[in-house]
Amino acid sequence: MWVMGLIIHYGVKKCRSISGSGIPQVEGAIYGRFQINRPFKALVLKFTGGLASIGMGLSLGREGPSVQMGAFVARIIGKWTHASVSEQRYLYTGGASAGLSSAFIAPLASSIFIVEELEKFDSVKIIITSLLASTIAGTMAGWAFPGNLYAPINTSYPSELSIVGITLAFILFSLLLSLVGKLFNNCLLYFQQKYSQIQMSVYLKVLSVVIVTYIIGYFFSDLIAGGEDFLLKQADTTAYTGILFLCGIILLKLLFTALSYSTGFPGGIFLPLLVIGGLTGKVFALILIRQGFLSAEHCGFFMAIGMAAAFTAVVRSPVTGIILLLEMTHKFELLIPMTIVVGITYFISDIAGVRPIYDQLYLRLLPKEKEDSNSRHTLSFEVNADSYMQGKKIEDIILPKDCKIENVVREGTHLPLHNTVTQPKDRVDISLPSCELEKLYRTFRNMANE
Repeated sequence: MWVMGLIIHYGVKKCRSISGSGIPQVEGAIYGRFQINRPFKALVLKFTGGLASIGMGLSLGREGPSVQMGAFVARIIGKWTHASVSEQRYLYTGGASAGLSSAFIAPLASSIFIVEELEKFDSVKIIITSLLASTIAGTMAGWAFPGNLYAPINTSYPSELSIVGITLAFILFSLLLSLVGKLFNNCLLYFQQKYSQIQMSVYLKVLSVVIVTYIIGYFFSDLIAGGEDFLLKQADTTAYTGILFLCGIILLKLLFTALSYSTGFPGGIFLPLLVIGGLTGKVFALILIRQGFLSAEHCGFFMAIGMAAAFTAVVRSPVTGIILLLEMTHKFELLIPMTIVVGITYFISDIAGVRPIYDQLYLRLLPKEKEDSNSRHTLSFEVNADSYMQGKKIEDIILPKDCKIENVVREGTHLPLHNTVTQPKDRVDISLPSCELEKLYRTFRNMANE
């Protein structure tokens, strides 16, 4: 395990873009902040590194690597087909969506995740591209790996609770999940910061992580890697676990996930997060059972809802969280109660100041020159029909402060900037302050109607 850890570390050092989940890196590639220059090499290293990281027992998931590998494949296709900058963006969204869908066999949630989290931009083309790619990938993954692990979970509605009782339960449950989500975010970011600051040989660092992994795996073998097996065992109506013991398991899983992610090894946080949310739901259900308000057969109800709400508290993508769990469990009767708990959790987390985890991880990837107001960046957009830019002279196009058009390219030919009227399919290169890139990216896409 130690040698494997050192090999993974060496692979990440040779190709730093494969570290962590990869979702923030894909977001940066879509924005044009980062470039994927050697996608095939990165694809191989991400696949082998992610497989090895999860294989050695680190508390990491498969969804982040799947998203990034989808983007790497999209970049390879873009290079082969000589795709334009605009076409490459759609390839990225399609590839990322297909990757997530293949990991969870959840095409609709994967498409929504692209719009809600990566792009944060509602375009019909983006929705169609991501939905088409995720549907094809999800269908093929379903053929290759048939069956549904979550189908046996009993998610029947707890009819013994009155309308007042279930309302109060939902509010308290949302408060608990918001607390868990805030703790998860804070621990993940704290461990990531402290791990990089530890003045220790990489050999000793990796050895320390391996020792922790071995100890946890020896005593709680179901908790290593994603932890899905332990979650499914707890979903069995005949499984009984002490409340304090389960709380300790949740805390251990949370801290182990934060430690695993802080190493920078390839791997995501989706699955460990869902496991933590599901186990939190089990704890809440056990408390209600202990007080005589609930029967044991309804634990699965709170576990499934807890998974979606924990995802929402941390990632802050409520629609994705709801649809993802409905597609994973095929328990569509949970839609209304799940929406209520997820909605309350979202607003409580917002009040508590919980920021989206991927946004915070993305900010940590940004180069230092982003803070320099004099640093500039160039983005390219393709003018589309019925857009603000279409049919205008270059000098008549009003841009935000400190932004200017540097080039206009039509069918491979650079046109003069004076008296040139834009046409559909023209490529417009816009120079803007580097610190404003993420803010202005969607503005320019709207102006070009991409």
